[in-house]
Amino acid sequence: MQSASKKMSLFTIGAASVLFTMLACNPGKDAKQLEQDSIYAKIKADSITAAQNTSSASNDHIYTAGLGKINPAKKNGKGQVVLQIDKEMDDSYANMAIEMDQQGIYSRAEVKPTYPGGETALAKFIQDNIVYPEPALENGVEANVNVVFAVDENGKVYTPSIKGERTGYGLDEAATVVVSKMPRWNPGQIKGKNVKSYYNLPITFKIN
Repeated sequence: MQSASKKMSLFTIGAASVLFTMLACNPGKDAKQLEQDSIYAKIKADSITAAQNTSSASNDHIYTAGLGKINPAKKNGKGQVVLQIDKEMDDSYANMAIEMDQQGIYSRAEVKPTYPGGETALAKFIQDNIVYPEPALENGVEANVNVVFAVDENGKVYTPSIKGERTGYGLDEAATVVVSKMPRWNPGQIKGKNVKSYYNLPITFKIN
């Protein structure tokens, strides 16, 4: 059993190495496409690793872990990514208790963090920098993904993670990657002082 597990581990490493080598040897792709391919290479390598722990795993299950549902009517459609922040979300934020966790990050700030240029600029940044994952497009998968991240006292964005259950099909990775690329924000404030605080960003993946 131990020997079989070791063989699978070596296979996983080899598979990941081959995928990344293929990317490195393809100079014809632009930086955004190479980054997208790199993400999917990692997802596929992780999927192979996960297959070691289940006897029913197969290639059909790759990319399918999560809430994402296949919609045959939208397979291979044109993807669109939008930011959906509404008044209800703003009201919910304003009513949250102000509490600090063990990392010194506040659940919310009196003056919440903002993206330079406001929500319109934020929406444009996401649309310009995110890539709708091919596995999701191929299967017609749409979803709302909530990314929670922290903004420090200097406006640096860090620790992006998925809030709630994962969607799968590469959508979660695409959402966290675009957040990790963001420039510095205007930090949140409490009593006029910059503080570390959390921010919840809802990103919607749609197929036309």
